[in-house]
Amino acid sequence: MRTLILAVAALVPAAALASDELWPTFDTGWRWAITEPAQGGLQRYGYVDGEPGRSGRWTVRVECGLQDPRTGRVVRRVVGTGEGTRGSSPGFGGRWDMPDGRCGSYIVTQDAKRPERLDLYGEMLGVDECPRRGVGALSSGD
Repeated sequence: MRTLILAVAALVPAAALASDELWPTFDTGWRWAITEPAQGGLQRYGYVDGEPGRSGRWTVRVECGLQDPRTGRVVRRVVGTGEGTRGSSPGFGGRWDMPDGRCGSYIVTQDAKRPERLDLYGEMLGVDECPRRGVGALSSGD
């Protein structure tokens, strides 16, 4: 039993280290973008833009809305701001507040075994204009 406990304890720092090695880091900016089909031939879109914030966090700006995928015309748009960070599992997430009093949250899952992947599964909750879940694209936001 003692051997099992030591083996598990030895793995924990490795998992934490792997999460620290994932991009984005707290000193970089990034964007995660996701879309999903909506009623009436429209498309729900969501962008989470992260910028370095206070220690161990990002300041985030979240934009969601409905757009016509054929023309790109935005039919409805909402914007909020908040914070994001990393948890104990590979990935990152956070929450944001909107001027109308609503708030939302997001979580993006990463794979420590494939840190180079930029097509990442995530979820957005709490704001009807945002996509619910799916694979989005992580970029430097440039």
